[in-house]
Amino acid sequence: MPTKEMKCEAEGKILYEFTPVRGITKDGKDWERRDYVMETSERYHSKMRFSMTSFEGPVDSPLSVGDVIRLRFVVEAFQKENKWYNNVKALSIERL
Repeated sequence: MPTKEMKCEAEGKILYEFTPVRGITKDGKDWERRDYVMETSERYHSKMRFSMTSFEGPVDSPLSVGDVIRLRFVVEAFQKENKWYNNVKALSIERL
């Protein structure tokens, strides 16, 4: 049975921005990843960390602490040194 991506959506406010991470791809192109923590606008205000990544230079329109957004994201898992981790990757972001 083929697997499908887990696509999700949440609305909330940016609480924290981590220091951007930058590098160069094997093809010599600049890339950048920005990580954020948002608090959802749901009843119990859960928090989640997510990342925005650009493989074509700096991230366009980076977010700021205090921004209220609608985030569409996918949750992916990866294994490193026999441990499993989840990664929440932004698919699209709309400022509200």
